[in-house]
Amino acid sequence: MEDNNQIQDTQTIFKPFRQNGNETSLHIVYKAMMTRYDSNQALALLKEFCLTSLSVENQRRGLELLYMSSFFDELEELIRVNRKSENEENRQWAYIYGIMLERRKTGEKLDPYKMLAGLDKLKPLSQEVEVLKVFLTVYSYNTLRKNGTVGSYFDTLHELTNAIDDPLMVMYFQERLEDFLMFYHLLRNELILCRKYGYRLINRTHNTFKHCVAHQKLALTYALENYEQALYHSNEALSIAEQNGYTRLSHVVTDKNFPFIAAVNGVYEGVTTSDPIEQAHLDIAKGNIKEAVKVLEEIEQPSPFQEYYLGKALNDMDRLLSAYHRFTRSGNHFAAQFPIHEIKRIRKLDIEILEEHRLA
Repeated sequence: MEDNNQIQDTQTIFKPFRQNGNETSLHIVYKAMMTRYDSNQALALLKEFCLTSLSVENQRRGLELLYMSSFFDELEELIRVNRKSENEENRQWAYIYGIMLERRKTGEKLDPYKMLAGLDKLKPLSQEVEVLKVFLTVYSYNTLRKNGTVGSYFDTLHELTNAIDDPLMVMYFQERLEDFLMFYHLLRNELILCRKYGYRLINRTHNTFKHCVAHQKLALTYALENYEQALYHSNEALSIAEQNGYTRLSHVVTDKNFPFIAAVNGVYEGVTTSDPIEQAHLDIAKGNIKEAVKVLEEIEQPSPFQEYYLGKALNDMDRLLSAYHRFTRSGNHFAAQFPIHEIKRIRKLDIEILEEHRLA
């Protein structure tokens, strides 16, 4: 009975936007919902509106709303609707969002060469499809760590987005670009720019999932600069994740972010993690070197981070340099700063020891 009442209430809410067989544009509905309800309620209603839309324009634009609002299960449902559409442009949108959803499901490990080959065959039927095609192209080159190629597309994205008529799509495409730029500048270790776009996402978007991710990334940018600021953003990310049931993100913050940032700053009191590798990092901070090395040396093919941890534990310059080069070769210049930080610490220690011997 409660479900029927809820459906009836939704139908009543949507009635003004569906009159005489016509449906109001998603942009107008978005503005109305955001004016009348808090952001979470408004997005929940907009989700239902997209899923029950009979307008081909709203059905395809609803894909972007669902994607940017992190409604991935519902996105899959609307992709199926658009795939069956008689409208060819809607089928193009469905093709693109099918790829985007697959990237999300596979942890962005979808073959970038396969993506680029498929996109090369796509002949966009609208400006929006052209923008989406360019975004996917950028994501592909980013996966390949071709930073120069990625950067060459930013002006194109701005120009294409500004030429779009629909204000809702312009808003989402600009938000999508700023979201990407936050990650792009983080990898390039351009932290001021990364923070600029991170704070914009927090202040402009209504998507709590993106707020959580932005705080989580911002915390990392302060790991070597300001421990208290890093803790603040980690706590904000955790609070948002717990309030909204973002289990995976909550796990990332508690088991990865907190212990990593703490260990980097030599802090370990009261810090816990269920991740054995991050526990090893904490043990290094505690001075429990034997315990840390035992865990890390058992890894047959250590990641660059694991090699960095082992180099840090053993004061091993070769391992630290190897980790640094592996990070830079993969395009992660931000992560490369951590082994460099340890190399500088060891060199400073060596200089201090030599100075002590000289004065003795």
